[in-house]
Amino acid sequence: MVPLVDSWLEKSWKRSRKYKVDPSIAKDAILGEFEFKQLREKKESLLRVVIPKLNSLTDYLKTFQSIILVSDLEGCILESIGDPVFLKDHEKIQLCKGAYWSEKVRGTNTAGTTIVEQKPIAIVGNQHYLELIHKLYCTSSPIFDPRGDLVAVLNITGYHEKYHPSLLGMVDILAKEIEDWLLINQPENQLIIALDSQQKRNQRAILAVNTDGVIIGANREARMLGHLTNATIGKAEISEIFSGIQPLLQRKKEIHPGDLFPLQSKKNGQNQLFASIILDTRSSNKPIEKTIKKNDEEPKIYPRTFEDIHGIDRDFLSAINLAKKAAAIDYTILITGESGTGKDIVAQAIHRASPRSHKPFIAINCGAVPKSLLESELFGYEGGAFTGARQTGQPGKFEQAHGGTLFLDEIAEMPMEMQVVLLRVMQDFTFTRVGGTKPISVDVRIITATHTDLWKKVQDGSFRADLFYRLEGIHIILPPLRRRTDRLHVAQLLLRNIQEKLEKVDLILSSASKRLIQNYSWPGNVRQMLGALRSASFLAESGVIEPDHFPPYILSNPIILKQDGSLEQAENEVIIETINKTGGNLSQTSRILGIGRSTLYRKLKKLSILDNYIQP
Repeated sequence: MVPLVDSWLEKSWKRSRKYKVDPSIAKDAILGEFEFKQLREKKESLLRVVIPKLNSLTDYLKTFQSIILVSDLEGCILESIGDPVFLKDHEKIQLCKGAYWSEKVRGTNTAGTTIVEQKPIAIVGNQHYLELIHKLYCTSSPIFDPRGDLVAVLNITGYHEKYHPSLLGMVDILAKEIEDWLLINQPENQLIIALDSQQKRNQRAILAVNTDGVIIGANREARMLGHLTNATIGKAEISEIFSGIQPLLQRKKEIHPGDLFPLQSKKNGQNQLFASIILDTRSSNKPIEKTIKKNDEEPKIYPRTFEDIHGIDRDFLSAINLAKKAAAIDYTILITGESGTGKDIVAQAIHRASPRSHKPFIAINCGAVPKSLLESELFGYEGGAFTGARQTGQPGKFEQAHGGTLFLDEIAEMPMEMQVVLLRVMQDFTFTRVGGTKPISVDVRIITATHTDLWKKVQDGSFRADLFYRLEGIHIILPPLRRRTDRLHVAQLLLRNIQEKLEKVDLILSSASKRLIQNYSWPGNVRQMLGALRSASFLAESGVIEPDHFPPYILSNPIILKQDGSLEQAENEVIIETINKTGGNLSQTSRILGIGRSTLYRKLKKLSILDNYIQP
């Protein structure tokens, strides 16, 4: 038996022994076709939300020979999506639709144990109770409804040697996104409020109140911040929980997305919060902003193939044509362009159009991985190579991309010591894992991308010249949106996708809105334009989008394209004014400006005022 170091795991094994779990009986715990069809019909409303989320991970799951499942409160698998080879291989252990995976049936496993524990958990290899499933890893997270009741369990499963701790975070984030979608789409007329604490959180706290001000739903973060319980939701008025809430409940027209209101928790006076409105369906007004996360049903900015990448600007078309030509040959490629111009999507399109398209496309952001972990992320590690390393070891991105394409995003952020290692590997594409001695050879095509002037970094000594020459085989430069002549064309394409998502008959830009799109500089590029159009579309009740439907930061402080070269100065003035309005809150400032946080950091650093807003 495996040593049980986690108390919840030990308790689960004790329950499994108490249940006298028998694998010979477990193999028959599966619904017939008719019974399963009836169960699916009962769960239809939940599955309509969940399945699109699962489908979004299909490519990832195939690459890593894994699947994602959703099961009900009895442990019955309602849906399974992912690598078809893995699915077929594991039908014999009933890892399939209609099979029951409660603890009483199969002992300790993530689906059944999460139902009991109601928290995210990972079970790897022989931590499973039944020996038959020791070859698997499973990570799962509960899915709660708006009132905090458990409604389903989400589970990612694969071969145990492919387990990585990040998988637990991935499945939990996905479960939280589903919970938020259930909350924001309740049929009752409601006001959706976002809560931000002064502490940094990865997940936004949101709650819903009805026309009487009663709290009718809250996600996990909001339940924690507001000390809310299942008994509270549906009974308590929000004014009983927070002071300063009245301005948000009054439905004033001048309240806009991004407007912040200070709140105080009545249960914890030290808990200073800021609230903003996401959605208000209490009146006939259209919602202010229906999408709560960038990845929730978001219209595609750029698809992953050249056939669906649209644009008529000459410089943009020239870049895309060069990318198409580059796809046919095996040269290294460097893609440069500002944040939001679509560098990662062009990289994917190149891979899809290349002879390597049937092999993996593996991406890593060199600026997002700590220096101490970057080498093991790229080249993998052997078991016991460092504290916390898995005993079975772990392949790196180079091995995962064998035969296919490795996309090194933000290559300019790679530490100098890793540049030396990468250059050496690119000589013959042979390396050893961290802590290993056996050489590993791979066949990988490398595409890199950066938002910075890489040659300038070579000149100032922060990037190796010899690595630059090797990476720049073909250099593709994506123009920023402000320099493209097809801004209106891009806006119309994005609007068409938004229209389909909103199921509106027609969405039209007024003449004044067209001029605004043509004249505004769009510092956040296509990503910013998408957010602005989406917000405007919600407010355009008649279907005609006017300038005053656009986010207020565009209207009150427009960064207009000018001929006198003062664009940068105007942009800087807007950034400084916005960050002062938010009291130095960089996350809120980046959301209001419609640019990424990393982009905001760079701009503040250029202005030599970044240190003013970073807490020591």
